[in-house]
Amino acid sequence: MKKLKILLSLLLITGVLYPTPVSAQRKAVNALYMKATVRKSGVLLRWAVDNPAAWKTTNQYGFELVRYTVARDGQVLKAPEKKVLSNTPLKPQPLDAWESISQKDQYAAIIAQAIYGKSFEVSGNTGNKGVASIIAQSAEQEQRFAFSLYAADNSFAAAKMAGWGWEDNTTRPTERYLYRIYSLAPVNKLKIDTGNVYIGMSNYEELPKPGDVGAIFGDKSVMLSWEYNAYRSYYTSWIIEKSLDNGVTYKRATDLPVANINEKDNKPSPRMYYMDSLPDNERICYYRVRGISPFGELGPASEPASGRGKTLLRYVPNIRSNNVDEKGIVTINWEFEEAGNKLIRGFRLNQAPTVSGPFKVVVDNIMPDKRSLEYGNLNATNYFTLTAIAKDGGNTTTSFPVLIQPVDSVPPAAPVGLTAVIDSNGVVTLKWEKNTEKDMLGYAIFRGNNPGEEMSALTDSVHRNNVFMDSVVVKSLNKKVYYAVKAIDQRYNESPFSEVLEAKKPDVVPPASPIFSGYSVKNDTVYLSWARSSDEDVAEHLLYRKTGLDKTTKWDLISRSTAPGVYGYSDAAVIGGTTYSYIITAKDSSGLESVPVQPVTVTVPVSPEAIRVKRFNALANRPERYIEVSWSAIADKAVEYQVYKGEKDQPVTLWKVVTASTRSITDREIKINTIYRYGIRVVKDNGAVGQYQELEVKY
Repeated sequence: MKKLKILLSLLLITGVLYPTPVSAQRKAVNALYMKATVRKSGVLLRWAVDNPAAWKTTNQYGFELVRYTVARDGQVLKAPEKKVLSNTPLKPQPLDAWESISQKDQYAAIIAQAIYGKSFEVSGNTGNKGVASIIAQSAEQEQRFAFSLYAADNSFAAAKMAGWGWEDNTTRPTERYLYRIYSLAPVNKLKIDTGNVYIGMSNYEELPKPGDVGAIFGDKSVMLSWEYNAYRSYYTSWIIEKSLDNGVTYKRATDLPVANINEKDNKPSPRMYYMDSLPDNERICYYRVRGISPFGELGPASEPASGRGKTLLRYVPNIRSNNVDEKGIVTINWEFEEAGNKLIRGFRLNQAPTVSGPFKVVVDNIMPDKRSLEYGNLNATNYFTLTAIAKDGGNTTTSFPVLIQPVDSVPPAAPVGLTAVIDSNGVVTLKWEKNTEKDMLGYAIFRGNNPGEEMSALTDSVHRNNVFMDSVVVKSLNKKVYYAVKAIDQRYNESPFSEVLEAKKPDVVPPASPIFSGYSVKNDTVYLSWARSSDEDVAEHLLYRKTGLDKTTKWDLISRSTAPGVYGYSDAAVIGGTTYSYIITAKDSSGLESVPVQPVTVTVPVSPEAIRVKRFNALANRPERYIEVSWSAIADKAVEYQVYKGEKDQPVTLWKVVTASTRSITDREIKINTIYRYGIRVVKDNGAVGQYQELEVKY
């Protein structure tokens, strides 16, 4: 037989040689793999070793195929029925037997050359010298092994002639079988594992139709892809078919099948890919794929994917100038090669607030021959690009971004709707309505402690939101705080102040306590006077009374004074010979009540008996700077003396309470050229209060 020179250019499409037709994860050295499928005529069997040395040895010694009938009519047999299917060793037919089949089956010619050829040359005419060089440098035995098994995948008839396949036509529909393939090579020469497969006629199924065929069309090119992983157990290689007459007739796009031979067993490839060239970009091309099983069977064709090439647009628009007039309208001028006009549908103007986008189409369908336009919807900062759109829906080209900023000296409107809420901890929540200007940047917030004063800024940068949190000291002298807000645009133009907001702080400090300025008892009536609280927000004064001196006795509210001019109260609901205590408090508009000061204790006499001290006198000692107040004792049963003091034309208040044994008091808290009024009253052990006596002395 003449030497065969094998032209396998299409086998190099996927990059490297197809490894094995029945690829599986190698579990041991010199493994023997077996695969089977069911057809109406019987069971088809294929097997292969996994390395060139075992391939060469088994070609010499051959295989033995044994079938074990394991089950019949749904019942497992007690003892499997053994049958040797091959009467003679299964090994390659003699060289002469290959002559006839090699003339019509190129895969048979490849196997014959691999097994019997004196040399095995692989040449490629794809121009991929790098890949061809790698293959040429591989060991010749590796080449014979790989190409022969790839060819056996595509021709079951050639595989059977090589002793690598068998068709069992003696099967029965109700039986199930275990097939085993044994290597007949001597164990001492090369130990090869046994392959096996379990199958029955009930396992019959049609070859599946490939799915999910996609096509991405480029400039006179197309990238095809289809689902691979789901079909890898059915097909070992693929045929790509192409139609240029709207899918009426299909021809093979490649002379030989293509295979996915770059995948790894532990990481199967999800899809197959194939790149094809197109005759032009005008005609619609249809593509479909068909799988080839390890038994050389051609599966059904997939649904077609269609499309046509897209002319690559090589011309790019460039914005060269722009001018913004006093009305804020920009005129944009650009350049674009006149030769590109016929290739595009037109232009699009894109606008974005920043150079990185996002860009939004603001003017579309600009005529291909136009090179200038006006646009008026400008922001404070604008970036524009111009995009050329290819006619056939292909690629687009876009200019570099250009910055355009109109002149802006108009400030935004003053913010409105300013409100403030201050909680008991002094946390202030300010809110106002958002400005609607398109070029708004943010706000500046100001605060003052007194009305009419110059406010200070609370932020050292632009505040972006219309809600602001502040804090104030609640326990301070000023009860109110004042806020205002300015709006700032992107050119830092500031609006006027908003209306100044007067915010009242929460009242947590009770008002100052009022104090009693004096009291008297006349005709069974107690007359009380006091100095009002000095706080401005006092709403009322509350007068309380209790009977006796017991600290546990409840205080009763006897008067609520809301009138600003009231400084006293007449208590006629008293009983002679009874001691009463009085306290007075102030309550502000927030409901906070002052702490009462020292209570006033009053004993209402049983009768209007006049009890007066004798020789009540006040002597001013100017050299030693004091006034001595003195008196003589009254009748017995006095328990204390109540001494009062006050400046002329001022209320007299209780100054000292001294024991019954005291006869004088020295007053050193005096001022020159001042008239002082001193008063005294006796309190007897029965609670009777003596008549009030008063005198004046000038110091």
